[in-house]
Amino acid sequence: MANEGPLYHETRRPHFESGNFTAISPLTTSISMVPVLRVPATNLAFPAGYWLETGKRWWIRVAGILVNAATPGNWTFEVRHQTGTPTDAGGTIICTSAAIAGAATKTASFIMNIVIESRGDASTFVPTATPLFCFGDLMTDGVIGFWTTGSNNPIVMPTATGGTTTNVDATLAGTIHIDAKRSGSTAETVTVTDLSVNAMT
Repeated sequence: MANEGPLYHETRRPHFESGNFTAISPLTTSISMVPVLRVPATNLAFPAGYWLETGKRWWIRVAGILVNAATPGNWTFEVRHQTGTPTDAGGTIICTSAAIAGAATKTASFIMNIVIESRGDASTFVPTATPLFCFGDLMTDGVIGFWTTGSNNPIVMPTATGGTTTNVDATLAGTIHIDAKRSGSTAETVTVTDLSVNAMT
């Protein structure tokens, strides 16, 4: 068997998950899908300097439940990098979906995948402007018809560029959080039922 060197693929130590996370209600501004006060105690937190290693990669896999009320409007999903204490709609957006119209009065399971990778030449990039590359998807069961247009399932983030690269300050500790927002009523909800983060270095 070939020796690839000291490379690892490891599921990051899980948080204190004894059941589903508390449901959140997206607003017209972004809300963390994992309640933001819980994020620092999860596997979404990272220490100072963590992303300075070129090629460091996370695969985040989320399962959960989406609920549309009578007037859901458009949903948008974002991946955010934030240093310091996490806040709803805080930090820097490193990947986002388009705004997708939700169908009225629907409940659907979803599966979401996010990949984040530290990119750039470690000998030349500035640590306070470390390039993070990000892409992802979100899928619901097409039978449910959660989105008004069936072709919006799955949702791919970003829509057309195969990923986005954003410079962040990797010298500081922080978190990654996945946010949702909507343009309609305030009765929609997101419940995360499972969260895993696989680190590849």
